[in-house]
Amino acid sequence: MPPPFIPLQLMPQQVNVSTEDDWTGTSDPRARKKMQNRIHQRIRRQRMKGISRPPRIPNTQSFFGDCQLSTVANFSSTFIEVDPLSIYSFTACEPESERTERFIIHFSTRVHAEFTNGSPRAGMLLSLVQFNTTRALVMNARIMNITSELMLPDAQSRLPYHAIDRAAMIPSLPSSLEPTHLQLTVSHHPWVDILPLPEIRDNILRRDENSYDKKALCRDLRGFQDVANGLGGMIVWGDPSDSEAWEVTEAFASKWPWVIQDCPRLLGSTRYWRSMRGES
Repeated sequence: MPPPFIPLQLMPQQVNVSTEDDWTGTSDPRARKKMQNRIHQRIRRQRMKGISRPPRIPNTQSFFGDCQLSTVANFSSTFIEVDPLSIYSFTACEPESERTERFIIHFSTRVHAEFTNGSPRAGMLLSLVQFNTTRALVMNARIMNITSELMLPDAQSRLPYHAIDRAAMIPSLPSSLEPTHLQLTVSHHPWVDILPLPEIRDNILRRDENSYDKKALCRDLRGFQDVANGLGGMIVWGDPSDSEAWEVTEAFASKWPWVIQDCPRLLGSTRYWRSMRGES
């Protein structure tokens, strides 16, 4: 019997929302999407008004405990394996599996214990960055009903071929995950569909898939490339499906410039989160 789930944070959709806009547990896809759009529009209006403070994020948001945003940039320790499972075994390839859910529960429980005791290890924070990004991809896969079978190496996205499935799925998706024209017309692996940045999805689909290492891109996006501080991929600070919650690191941008080309939303959100840490 798996251990009981220990809630470490508000659900991402509950941050900065009133009770009438909390879509947790809402089964009606149209109602859920309406609430999500209302929340995103409110946040954008606030930013248009010049509000410089970040959205209110609880201390436990994204499993960072009491660590400040500036802490992320200051750690240079090497990765320390987190029991009972290694962070390297955690991928988005089995989004609905018991194994994936068990890892999330075990890892979250361990993190909660370390931060509660006030003695988190340096390596734990680095693992958290990688965990958050992978967990975000898992959550987006679940939103799109992408299963382990659909994430097999030779799998193909249903979007270009299954009009009925597509018509039923698209109305319930957050706007950031709504498929682009290329997703509907170009054959591709479903992992591309779970990235909440349409410009990045299109950049990948325009690229000759034989011209780059797809496994390396996926690994690097999750922060598992060989960089000194372990922060070589994307960092997720909130709702996995909200493109404004994603930040790209310098290491990833340097290695994969074509992936983030012409992606103003990502660059804007990156500047925003860096400014919260006092970085330019």
